Amino acid sequence: MGWTVLGIGIVVLLLLGILWILYRRQKCIRKIRSMSGEEKNRRLNELVKPFGFAYEPEQEIFVGRVDAWQRKEGYERLFDKLAPKFNMVFDAFPVYFDYQDKTWLIEFWKGQYGINTGAEVGVYHTNRPVAPEQQKQVHYNAVSDCEMPLIGICLERRGERLFSLKQYHWWLAAFRMGMFSQPKDLVMYATLTFSNTGAAQAFARGLCEAGFSEGEYRVKNRRVSVLLERTICYTGCEKLHRSLVQCVNRFYCRVFWFVTRPFCNTADRMLFLYLQLPWCFRRMLCLKSFGKRVRVKR
Repeated sequence: MGWTVLGIGIVVLLLLGILWILYRRQKCIRKIRSMSGEEKNRRLNELVKPFGFAYEPEQEIFVGRVDAWQRKEGYERLFDKLAPKFNMVFDAFPVYFDYQDKTWLIEFWKGQYGINTGAEVGVYHTNRPVAPEQQKQVHYNAVSDCEMPLIGICLERRGERLFSLKQYHWWLAAFRMGMFSQPKDLVMYATLTFSNTGAAQAFARGLCEAGFSEGEYRVKNRRVSVLLERTICYTGCEKLHRSLVQCVNRFYCRVFWFVTRPFCNTADRMLFLYLQLPWCFRRMLCLKSFGKRVRVKR
């Protein structure tokens, strides 16, 4: 008799829990649908700013901010090595060159960042020249505002353009939420316009030394255009690890679409996720954070 009463109590609690979840879900849906497009974009930008991003509604992408907290962190090669541990599987193409008594690093990335398909261009340098054998071992700082080149990127996936943007930046990055891609499926076009031809020529020499062929880049005065349609082939345990991470990323993408299925617009989906599962919202935006805890005001 006691077990019967306990069982009935558990069932009632489960039913009440399900009813509460359904009620809360419908309440969130009504709240989002009552908001104007301008209000949604403003609210979403408030939420993603602490993560170093801004939302661009015209292309439905998240882009890196010039004042992002990542700027203070700079860059180390360890970041790329640790990336798969944080569900990031991308192709990275570092280009090193010396200019004005500094060693510069301009790196390109394209691939999968959790449940995001994205691309990045980062511009860094040291405060002194570094020997070639040490270039992959030292820490690089993000360039200052006056050193930022005008960067343009365009990302295509299997022949379809995903986004394009251009801005003076130290780290121009863009991500399409909820899209799964293999790095080999992505083609990235990038242009960098420097303040003078000397910097452009130095960067071009760095591209040549990094193994880029003449057909993969072009120099015209202060502007250098780069085509990144190549992919990096991995073997052994590293290849297996990346494949397993991609399986997880694909699964998470499907879960994202399922959970946010009442909506089609990215802003609606993200706001709905924030209201329903704020911890999941935070987890999805921790791109290039490498475990850094970011707090979002409710």
